[in-house]
Amino acid sequence: MAARILVVDDDSALLDALPETVRLRLEDVEVETCDSAPEALARIESNDYEVIVSDIKMPGMDGLALLAEIKQRRPSTPTLLITGHGERDLAVAALRGGAHDLIQKPIDRDYFVASLERAIQLRELDRRVSEQREALERHAQVLDHVGDGVFLVDDGGVVQLWNPAAAAITGLSQEAVVGRPAESAIPGWGAIVPVVHVAASPGDRDGAFEAFPVELEGRELWLSVSGVRFGDATVYAFRDLTAERAIDDLKREFLATASHELRTPLAAIYGAAMTLRRRDIEVNEEDRDRLLGVIAHESDRLARIVNEILVADYLDSGRLRIDPTGLDPVKTATEVVNAARVVAPESIAIELEAAADMPAVTADREHLRQVLVNLVDNAVKYSPDGGRVTVRIEDRGPSVRFSVSDEGIGIPPNQQTRVFDKFYRLDPDLTRGVGGTGLGLYICRELVRRMSGRISLVSSPGEGSTFVVDLPAAPRSDASSRPHEIRASAFPQPL
Repeated sequence: MAARILVVDDDSALLDALPETVRLRLEDVEVETCDSAPEALARIESNDYEVIVSDIKMPGMDGLALLAEIKQRRPSTPTLLITGHGERDLAVAALRGGAHDLIQKPIDRDYFVASLERAIQLRELDRRVSEQREALERHAQVLDHVGDGVFLVDDGGVVQLWNPAAAAITGLSQEAVVGRPAESAIPGWGAIVPVVHVAASPGDRDGAFEAFPVELEGRELWLSVSGVRFGDATVYAFRDLTAERAIDDLKREFLATASHELRTPLAAIYGAAMTLRRRDIEVNEEDRDRLLGVIAHESDRLARIVNEILVADYLDSGRLRIDPTGLDPVKTATEVVNAARVVAPESIAIELEAAADMPAVTADREHLRQVLVNLVDNAVKYSPDGGRVTVRIEDRGPSVRFSVSDEGIGIPPNQQTRVFDKFYRLDPDLTRGVGGTGLGLYICRELVRRMSGRISLVSSPGEGSTFVVDLPAAPRSDASSRPHEIRASAFPQPL
């Protein structure tokens, strides 16, 4: 594309000579002329010239005034001013006003063309820099919306870019990081950078991408970091894998726990069955009943473990069917308490407290029973010898409240928000080695949620725990209401 040059002068002879000189010595150049500053301003408004050449002394608006207007309207356009010999003050004023160069009369054609060529090159370079800046700004805007943390470290080790995701993930603001050495701005970076795989190009997939621990303000983050060379700098991208790592740890713990929980009843069943099969010893009736009791008890335990795993899977996949109806809460709780008394240690008392005129509760019969069984079973497991487990049912107007209290070890405050998470179990040292899959309370939370209810916990270490379940009361006019008749206002925002 030809470079466009505007020559402004009131001397018609000069307007004829200069364009011809330029055309003869420079290729791909278009020269336009005008004989006054006002006309030049009109052209500058509608055209972006590579270079403007103007005489300083012109009638009306002189070259200095024109230069000032050009700097306001086209600040990046180089301007050459033609001065007379000895006009030192005007030359100084022109340079202070931002003139690219001064061309003295009589004009040296070689110098004029060389100065013009430098001005064209400067303008082209300025345009390229502007385009690159705009491209970088566009890329930066894109990076503002990228979910991964992205930052750029130059060859001097200084951070030059830190996108909003990087700030959000780490809690380190752009102001705290950009312009500082990476090793001092990013905790642990000195140990991480030597082992981070840096690709020569974005398409290079060689090398391992590992997660690294980073300590930030007392919390540990696991970040997956990779890098790509970019000119004289390196672009790093990272992703927060802390939650995924925690889930993986829980899954590994669950697999180990589930294996142990399944192996224990299987071993008891196998041992009892093999004893009954032996022909070399005589098993009396009392021992036979005891061994059959072991088989029955451990089979029930095994079935409950498998059922917990299946229910959790159905909950996660959305395949679990919930069929709420109007139920007698006292009857349901009584069945659960009576069953628990049969298998609980004799040293632990299980009591039920409820008024005789309790309203019906809207719930799925089997799932409500499962929730209560899990809560009572947990209360029994964590109760000390001689302890008491109390199941209470209260009329709360629009809701029916079930609460299960124990006198056990309690739950530390920092773990109370996590007990309902999948696979989560209290530290075995705290639970006296009590087993479990870590799914029971998670299942309780999800089942209560799907029955439009709420579950909560009140606990103090050493003073026991109380789990509270609130479910919508059924309309008193029809204790067998179907789901479409349930009052949605009972729990407008279920957990």
